[in-house]
Amino acid sequence: MTPDLDISELSQTVARDRLSCDVLIIGAGPAGLTVARGLEGSGLDVLILESGARHQSEQAEELNAVLADATTWTDEQVRRRKLYHGSQAELWTHDTQQYGVRCRGLGGATAAWAGKSAAFSDIDYAPRPWVANSGWPIRHHDLADHLDRAAKSLNLSVNCYDDDLWALMNRAPPEPRPDPKTLRSFFWQFARSTIDPMDVMRVGAEFAHTPPAGCRVLLGATVTEVLTKESGAQAIGARVTDASGQQHVVVAGTVVLAASAVENARILLNSTAHNPEGLGNAHDVVGRYLMDHPNSVVASFDAPAVTKMVEMFGFYGLKTPQGINMYMRGLTLTDEAQEAEGLLHCAAFMPGERAPDDPWDAAKRILKRQSTSYLADSLSILKSPGLVCKGLGRLALQNRRFPTGLSRFIVNQVVRFRPNMAVEEFMTGGVPHKLTGVSVQVICEQVPDPDNRITLAKRMDRNGVPLPHVNWRLGETELRSISRFATILAEEFERAGLPAPVLASWVRDGDFDAAAIIDMAHSAGTTRMATDPAKGVVDRDCKVHGVEGLYVAGASVFPTSGHANPTLMITALAFRLADHLRQRRADPAVGPG
Repeated sequence: MTPDLDISELSQTVARDRLSCDVLIIGAGPAGLTVARGLEGSGLDVLILESGARHQSEQAEELNAVLADATTWTDEQVRRRKLYHGSQAELWTHDTQQYGVRCRGLGGATAAWAGKSAAFSDIDYAPRPWVANSGWPIRHHDLADHLDRAAKSLNLSVNCYDDDLWALMNRAPPEPRPDPKTLRSFFWQFARSTIDPMDVMRVGAEFAHTPPAGCRVLLGATVTEVLTKESGAQAIGARVTDASGQQHVVVAGTVVLAASAVENARILLNSTAHNPEGLGNAHDVVGRYLMDHPNSVVASFDAPAVTKMVEMFGFYGLKTPQGINMYMRGLTLTDEAQEAEGLLHCAAFMPGERAPDDPWDAAKRILKRQSTSYLADSLSILKSPGLVCKGLGRLALQNRRFPTGLSRFIVNQVVRFRPNMAVEEFMTGGVPHKLTGVSVQVICEQVPDPDNRITLAKRMDRNGVPLPHVNWRLGETELRSISRFATILAEEFERAGLPAPVLASWVRDGDFDAAAIIDMAHSAGTTRMATDPAKGVVDRDCKVHGVEGLYVAGASVFPTSGHANPTLMITALAFRLADHLRQRRADPAVGPG
């Protein structure tokens, strides 16, 4: 029998002993919740502070505002951001979140993700002469065991993301294929819920369903600063504001910042009681090296090629003893090709493009009274009876009255035998759509640039804390890498006898201003890991340089952003940090920090 999660509102907490702990975790996203789970059985009293509520709320959403320069985005980029991010995050708006997607509530950003998970490749950790400020103080082998634990916690299968996966699926790669010396397969896994067979994993819901023993959560608890001894060299807790605006002090032996790349930097910069420049900021590194995954549409396939592209670069089901896991295939450059071309690590994926007369989009417009032509939308529905019937069947499976066990069985069989159909459950809200083409989108790692950074604005939020000001720009290396990768992909497809994609005009013309590149809401790097305190905020154990008892978890510690969606890596590093804290408790020789 699993324990009940000790969860309550900070504003309703009166007992003083509830505001002290051995380990204080700030943030209840995948990083913070994983650290807590990794500390189960350690004997440590763990307290998690979450600014939001059990679920997203408008009151908490107000605190997610960021400021950016007015010239940051073109009209086309704003349109793409609204289309991409707005479909995932219920309360997100471009007006308040001009960079990234921030979600406050139990589970953090996993309230707005698509479940796409993958591990970094060896080259992502390596120092590369053609990528400034690259290189991690740890390598893939340092994370191997933690990646396996992370995969299990996210309900994933084996950590295999390249062409070796074909053997595990007991099948040969689809032919014809591009030259494997230039392009290799890259796979994402989908983290599927263990509670709701029709949804991706929501880490907050999973945590509440099977919580670790000895862990408490206080909601409506917004940390405004980390508190230290007068020397500024030892963390002792945090100052917190509850939902009513009342301030509290939480006392802790160890503090773990796990509040996102933006918020981790913001809290450290605002912790100025004994460190005027901010905590851990003796070398002016906190907030710098902000990275994301720049995303752009680089090409498309016309309607005649849709079926073949969907079959080759769509979704695959892998049967394991634990069940059926779903993978999406894309492409990336080999290490040799990256080095030869001097390019950043990019990954291409190929989503379907909805037809203008898609019946489910038409139905949505009618139901929301947003249709500009009820006749045209009604005809779109009548012309596609097959898609409508499939969609109604899927919606029936999503009904809570439908037996969960039967629903899970049906979905697993579809994932196994028809993964391209099953993915609609996760990517499109449970209904199939009419496709008119396939686009080629590329995500790219980013050069760690110290001028890309989070600073504190003059404008305050309702708690009197300066808003984060975001300076995020793309450099020539990112633009050239995306464009060149797209060109190589088109050349290799033609050489292999595959349907040739039509390159986007900005790629053909070299018009970078027209690229309409947006962020993927994969913020990283603002408290980067480095052995040299002058080049990073935390050491290889994620302890803040010069401050004992203060650690950071999450993508903010990434020295480079890699080519893969970050959640699996975040989870692995969180388990590694939890192991370090356990060892430090068991063996003081590990260090006082």
